[in-house]
Amino acid sequence: MKYLKYSLLLLVGSLVLISCKKELDQQPTDFIAEENAFLTFDHIQLGANGAHGAYGAYLNDLYASALVSDEARLGAGNAGQGALEYRYQFSSDATTGGSVTAAWGAYYYLIDQINRILPNIDLVTARPEQEPRRNIVRAQLLALRAISHFGVLQDYCKNYNATEPLGVPIMTVSDITLKPARNTMGEVMAQIEKDLNDAKALLPAVTVATFTDTTINRINLAAFQARIALYKGDYDNAITYATEVIGSGIKPLVSGANFAGIWTDANVNETLYRVRYQNDAAVGGLFTTIGGVIYIAPSDKLTATYDQATDIRYSAYIGTTSGGDRYVNKYYTSSRGGRIVDLKVCRISEMYLIRAEANAKKASPNLTAAAADLNAVRAARITGYVNETFTTVNDAVTAILNERFKELALEGFRLFDLKRNNLPVSRNASDASPDWQTLPAGNFRFVLPIPQAEMIANPNMVQNDGY
Repeated sequence: MKYLKYSLLLLVGSLVLISCKKELDQQPTDFIAEENAFLTFDHIQLGANGAHGAYGAYLNDLYASALVSDEARLGAGNAGQGALEYRYQFSSDATTGGSVTAAWGAYYYLIDQINRILPNIDLVTARPEQEPRRNIVRAQLLALRAISHFGVLQDYCKNYNATEPLGVPIMTVSDITLKPARNTMGEVMAQIEKDLNDAKALLPAVTVATFTDTTINRINLAAFQARIALYKGDYDNAITYATEVIGSGIKPLVSGANFAGIWTDANVNETLYRVRYQNDAAVGGLFTTIGGVIYIAPSDKLTATYDQATDIRYSAYIGTTSGGDRYVNKYYTSSRGGRIVDLKVCRISEMYLIRAEANAKKASPNLTAAAADLNAVRAARITGYVNETFTTVNDAVTAILNERFKELALEGFRLFDLKRNNLPVSRNASDASPDWQTLPAGNFRFVLPIPQAEMIANPNMVQNDGY
């Protein structure tokens, strides 16, 4: 992937431009000109593979959600890692808010990489057997561009409102000299949906035999469509897309050891999309060191939601040291080594909970259907579970959000679930001091700060309120 490494982050573009002209005219010895970067379809495929790997940018959402919400706490060995973010003392400066600003650059780096590859797909030579892959790779890149724009939108904007002027910049070409303004949220969503629809039209049908969870295909693309529709409040489409994924039968719910094995990479059950880490502790190392020092621990509030005797998620998600300190077991180990686990970006249980929430919230609520999906997830996790029924929308939605808290814990959802439902962060007294125990609903810190480096580089950028 060396031929892609010269790609520059949008947010540091101006730092290059202020260099003297003599320096600009000198190319490094390992520089590869744009016209030579992609000569054959093999280069395009390598670029696409790298783009899938670069969706590890989602790690920033996972970590920010853990630090700012109520699902984690500072661990027994914390020496300042994420502490300012956890205490709501973060700003747009990377020295005080690096964990909440990192997603901006990571997502736009990936978007720029995609925008460098796309124009070359039809220009390079290909072997006859590679010709059908031109459109498949094009579709995968369009989908990754869409979900990357969605990641930035969710992180750095208020709750979805099509007319809200402070969306995020739409980037569909690679040009580091651009200084884009923020598009409206509606414009960004229109581009996201266009990219997803264009991608889906190009992808072939998927079967159990052809499905893979490490690249984009029609099924996991539909899963992202369901996630985005729920965020948008488009409940009918959220149901449609979630049903498409569930109805495929490709990734059914599992229970017991088959579920626990997901988190040690012993299997890929339920996993719709993941980023593979062969020898990298990028995920597990956020929470616990190889030596067992606990930086970020599961919160007492989260831990208390599980019945330790009957809920498989307790032992799968939470571990306890001999000294009684709890740690995140969810990303602790695999056969490849301590803290080396894959990043599970999307799972089938999320689809059940999306469909449940959408059925409860849609114009004509279907509480029977909502309960059925909620019960399906619980029955797969809890031994001896007895189905629950609901008579009010409020009771159903409350139960579903609580189940998302338990099922999707530390997977990058909690902060954004609270935000889109206009709920506060409310931590247990045992998890936080009074000064950072509560983040009131609607507080400006639910919208993360645009990095200061971007503000300096781009005079057309507008910072979010409060920063």
